[in-house]
This record gives sequence, C-alpha cells and structure tokens, in this order.
Amino acid sequence: MRMLRDLALAILLLAPLTASADAADELLARVERRHAAVRDLEARFTQSWRSGALGRERVESGVLRIKRPGRMRWDYEKPEQKLFVSDGKAWYFYVPAERQVVVREQTGDRRAPALLLAGGSIAAQFAPALEADAAGRPRLRLRPRAPDPELDRVYVDLDGSDRITGLEVHDAQGNVSRFRFEALRENRGLADELFRFTVPKGVEVIAG
Repeated sequence: MRMLRDLALAILLLAPLTASADAADELLARVERRHAAVRDLEARFTQSWRSGALGRERVESGVLRIKRPGRMRWDYEKPEQKLFVSDGKAWYFYVPAERQVVVREQTGDRRAPALLLAGGSIAAQFAPALEADAAGRPRLRLRPRAPDPELDRVYVDLDGSDRITGLEVHDAQGNVSRFRFEALRENRGLADELFRFTVPKGVEVIAG
C-alpha cells in the first residue's frame, strides 16, 4: 500500500550549485556519514500526498521518532489519529477508527525514504544528481539505478548541517508525496518500547 511504500522518514547547503556528478556523490556521502552518527532523533512532520491522476491533495501531520538500527514511529495527529511503527523486523500501520492493523515484513526494504531516515547506504541503488527547486535553491535528486515499477525519483532537502529537512517522492504513476521536518532533536535517548507494537484486542490483522 502507498503508505508503506512512501514512508518511512527528510534546504541544501548554501554553496554554489554544480552539475558535477562528483559533487552529487560527495554530498550524498556526507549525508550518509552525518546520519550514521545519529543514534536517534525526533521531529515534527507534515506530509502531503497529491494524486497525479486527480490532482487532489491530502495533508497530514504529527511526530516522527527514529532509532537505529531500522526503527521508526510515525504518530499521525491530524486530521485523524494513525500510527506507523517499524521495529526493525516488521512494519505496523494502525488506524484506530478502522480497528485494523496492516503488518508487513521489513526485511529487504530498500526504499530511499526508509534508507535515508532510518539508516543504510543508498549510493549503490540510487544515482544522485544536483538540481534546483522551483525557487532556484539546490537540492539532491535520487533515481533508482535499476528500473523500479513503483518509484521514479526522490528529492532530498537539507539544512546547513546536512540534516534532512524534506523529502519529495515521485512514483511511476505521477503521484507525489512530500515530507517536511521541523524541530529536529537528535540523540534523545529514545526508549526501545516506543518502537514495539502490540495488536489491541478486537483489531483485525491484515498482511500487507
């Protein structure tokens, strides 16, 4: 499902934009080194999804928590409560109002957003390039090195410390998911219990 595909967690450096492939490779390497040194982080997020076919947009917001290795927790607060948890082995997507939880194995998930946010090398699977956004600001663009029926490209926005402040995911159907991250706090000592999910009584479990 689209939520599982797009998730996952995130203003490029104020340096002159260059079309050099070496510059893009170096920037991606810096981002990976920077985030590999972060044990955990917490941030406010705003997520928007726009349909390529219908042009409709949905906006949601909440709190994101990440802890290495490979653990995430997205607490959606508006417009409705939802929970997306990764414990390093499986994804759980729970919507209390629907009394359902979707469960999917996490092993082997190499999608760019998950790798960027939760840790992992993406250089072998995604080709980086530098581009400018609509406002003329530089950003990192990632394209799958091998054909991917679900993913076309991902744009990564960074701050001056190489922290991910935004992701823009374009799929093969023309749909666009955008994630903006604010109030980032690193190395908070987040408890392991935050990333464990127990299925509530009476909730239907669906294999994703």
